[in-house]
Amino acid sequence: MWTLITGAGSGIGRALALELAARGDDLILAGRTASKLEEVATKLRVEAPNREVMTLEVDLADPASTRNLAQQVTDAVDHLSAFVYCAGVGEPASDFASLGLIDFQEALAVNVSAPMLLTQSLLPVLKGGDPASRIVMIGAGMDKHAQPGTGSYGISKMALRRLVRQLSVEFDTMSDGPVVSLFQPGLVDTPGIRSHIEKAEKLELPHAEWLAKRLEAGECLTAEQAASALLFTLNQVPESDFHGAVFNGADLVDSLSFAGS
Repeated sequence: MWTLITGAGSGIGRALALELAARGDDLILAGRTASKLEEVATKLRVEAPNREVMTLEVDLADPASTRNLAQQVTDAVDHLSAFVYCAGVGEPASDFASLGLIDFQEALAVNVSAPMLLTQSLLPVLKGGDPASRIVMIGAGMDKHAQPGTGSYGISKMALRRLVRQLSVEFDTMSDGPVVSLFQPGLVDTPGIRSHIEKAEKLELPHAEWLAKRLEAGECLTAEQAASALLFTLNQVPESDFHGAVFNGADLVDSLSFAGS
């Protein structure tokens, strides 16, 4: 079974790759930093030597690069059992007047346009599965909880939520289409959130202190816990319950007592 993970170089994507390899998946790891992808791939080749691992560098803000990734995947494999979109960007801004158009457009490109374009371009290797291929888009709680200075990330993640709903409706019209869900991990201790907090603190944004205190108090998931919860949705949730669903990572961890690997 082949699984494609974007944003596989760190955080939830990296942790998920390790769990999937242990499960027996062959992996295509995609991201913008080749060195991070190769570090994960090297670890996988040691810990799961019987698994195949490919790394593909991609700039998801660039449609040509995104299409090229899809082409490389469809050239390499006949079928994907799963596609997990973990990539996400969006810089904090000190206030609305400082919200940069370039950053806003990049967030929309990476967080909305790229997952749409990738899914569309990958349909030849996502259709026709038995069981159906599973697609998971990683959302963010900030989509429904607007905070000052979080426009780029929050608005684009809200659009991603709507994209998942649209995909579920579109796939319903296909006799052999994939199934899709949105995974809301909640607050997860990753390099990305720590970088966001550092930038938000410098801008004196009100949510920065709240996030920092929650991290320091351990009121968050580890990347491994989030990956375990995500893997549960891929492995254990029936297709009818998976398709079009929104899963809450923290709730799954609490109910299933995932400690992470």
